[in-house]
Amino acid sequence: MPSSLPPRFIDVNTAKATQGHVNVIGVVVDLLPKSRSGGSSFVTTFTIKDVDIDGNPMAGLKIKYFNDDESLIPDIKAHDVVLLRNIRIRLFRGSLLGVASQHDQIPWTIFRRKVAGQTNSLVIRGRNASDPSPEEKAYAMALLNSIPYEGRAWTPQASNDTSSITIPASRSQPAPAQGRDRFSLIKDVKAHTFADLVVEVVKTFREQDKFLLYVTDYTSNNELFDHYDPSAEDADGGDFIPRRQKEWKGPYGTMTLQVTLWQPHAFFAQNNVKEGDTVFLSNVHIKYDRMTNRLDGAIHTDRLYPHKIRVSILDLDDDERVTELVRRKRDYWRNARHSRLYPSSKKNDGAKTTATEKEKQPPKKKLRREEDQPEVSEPSAPAPAPVRVKRDQLNPNIQAAHPAIPCRPLEDILEGEVHLNNAPGGYEYRLPFQNLNYRAIVRVVDFYPPRLEDFAVAYNPEDDMLSESGASNDDSDEGALMSSNYPHRRRTWEWRFCLLVENGKPVPRGQPKKRMRLYVSGKDAEYLLKIDATDLRKNETRLDELREKLFHLWADLEEKKRALPDGKLDPQSLETPSGKPFTCCIKEYGIKTREEHDPDAMSDESSSGQVDPLAWERRFHMFGTTINA
Repeated sequence: MPSSLPPRFIDVNTAKATQGHVNVIGVVVDLLPKSRSGGSSFVTTFTIKDVDIDGNPMAGLKIKYFNDDESLIPDIKAHDVVLLRNIRIRLFRGSLLGVASQHDQIPWTIFRRKVAGQTNSLVIRGRNASDPSPEEKAYAMALLNSIPYEGRAWTPQASNDTSSITIPASRSQPAPAQGRDRFSLIKDVKAHTFADLVVEVVKTFREQDKFLLYVTDYTSNNELFDHYDPSAEDADGGDFIPRRQKEWKGPYGTMTLQVTLWQPHAFFAQNNVKEGDTVFLSNVHIKYDRMTNRLDGAIHTDRLYPHKIRVSILDLDDDERVTELVRRKRDYWRNARHSRLYPSSKKNDGAKTTATEKEKQPPKKKLRREEDQPEVSEPSAPAPAPVRVKRDQLNPNIQAAHPAIPCRPLEDILEGEVHLNNAPGGYEYRLPFQNLNYRAIVRVVDFYPPRLEDFAVAYNPEDDMLSESGASNDDSDEGALMSSNYPHRRRTWEWRFCLLVENGKPVPRGQPKKRMRLYVSGKDAEYLLKIDATDLRKNETRLDELREKLFHLWADLEEKKRALPDGKLDPQSLETPSGKPFTCCIKEYGIKTREEHDPDAMSDESSSGQVDPLAWERRFHMFGTTINA
C-alpha cells in the first residue's frame, strides 16, 4: 500500500467502519457480472481492497452501483483500481457496504494497468468525473504496481491508443460484453463443458485437500444422482432405503450437482460458505464421475491466475438470476409440501389407513413436544427433586458454526472491555461499538414481536437498498407517481424478529443473569429456521411450521405468550424460562440513532431507556446458527 493517501480520501479499512459519504480508492478483488437488480435498474457489485490484495476478498469493502442506464455503470474488471467520490457507506442486513443509487451523483474513475503495445496505463472517467489530481494518480498507480502481474491480455475498445477515456453523457447503447456467456441452469449442463452457475448450497463436505459443495438451482437433469424422496417410504417400503438417502433433506430427485473445489477455492469456501447460501460458481468443469457415471462438477486451480477465487456469495438483490432461483425454490417446496399433504389416490390405494387406525395413532406434533418436555408427576405423587443437569444441558437440536472458537459469557460481551481506549495525554474513551463476532451459550427468555404472525415483514429489496442512500421518494409527489406507474413492483417477505436471551450457564444463587437483545433477520434467519418467509397471516401452514420449529428453540414460551391478551410475560415467567440453553454465533455492530430506546418493547439491562451519547446504538445479531429438527 502506498505510504500516504490523497487529501480527503480514507483507506478501505476505515471506510468499512464508517457510515456516511466518503472518498475511497481500491483494487477490485472480486466482482459479479453486471445484471438487472430485480427492478428497473442495472447493478454491478464489486469488492475493493488497498492492502493484502491477494488475501481473502471477503475482507474488502463491498460496493453496489445502481443505474437505470447500463452505459453509465462502470465497466469494471478484476484488478482495476477504482476511485469513487462521495460514495455512501451504509448498514445493510448487518453489514456495511457502499451504495450508489440511481439518484446519486457518484463520480468514478478506473485505472487499468498498461499491457503490451501501450505506453501508458489507461484511465477511464465516468460522466461528471473530474480529472484525478496528481496525488490521486500517483496513489492509484502505486496500487496498480502492487498487484502481481498475471500476463493477461487486454484489447482496448474505441480508445485510439489514448491513455484517457471519458464516458459520454449521451445515453448510447453499451458495448457488447466481451467473451461468451457461460451461464447455465443445471438442467442444461452437459459433460465436457464449462459453465457458470447461480446455485444454492444444499450440503457441504470437507476433505483433506478439497471441499465438496452439493448445489441446486431447482431444475432437474436426468444425468445427476437421484436423491430418494422419503415421503414415498410408507408406500414403497422405507425400511429398505439406504441410511445416507434417508438423511438427505432435499431437494429430492435429480436436482443436485456435486461440485469439487480445489485450492484456493476450497479454502475460501471452507471459511465463508455455509449450507443455505446462494453462490456464483464460475468456470465449473462439467464431467462424468468415473465411479457412478453421473454428471458432477469441479473448479480447479487456474494456472494463469493461481490466486483467483471463482466462488462468490450472493445477496438476494445481486442478480435477477437469484430471484428466479428463489422463485423456483419456493414453487418446489410448495409443491412438495402439497404432495405430502395430499398424496395421489394411486399411492394411497395400496396403503390406506382406516379411521380406527388413525384414531389410535397419537398426533406427531404432540408426541414431539412431549418428548422435549420434562416428565410431569401426578398431583398426588410427591414432587421429585429438580435435576439441574438436565435443565442446563445444551440443546442438541441447535448447532452453531465455528466450533473451534471458545464461548464467551454474555457478561464479558456486554461489558466490552475491548471498547475502552486510551488517547494521547491519558484521556480514556469508550467506543460505542465494534464490528466483532462471538460465540456464546444462551437461553431464550422472551421474544418480540409478541405474535409469530409478525415475524415476517414485506419489503421491496431495491427500495430497502436505496432507502438510506438519499434516493427514497416515498414521501414526495415523485414517489407517489412512481408507485402508480409501476403497480407490479417487486415485493419480498423477510424474517425480522428479536430474542431476549440470558446467559445459559448456571450462576451462583441470588446473582442475576445478564440479558441481551439478539436480532435475527434476513439470510441469518433463513439459516436458523430453514423456512422461507411469507405472509404468515394468510399462510397458516407456514405459521404452524414456524411455531413447531421455534418450539425447539424456546420450548413452550410462545404458548405462554399466546395465552396472554397483550403477549407480555410477568417477571416470574421471565425468571423461569423452560427452554434449554444452546450455543449460537453473535455479531456486534452499530446503527446511528438519536431516539431513546423503548423500554416497553422488550427489556434488558444493557440499553433500556438510555440514549447513546455518540448517537450510536450498539446491537447484536445472530448468525451461523441453525435448528436441525
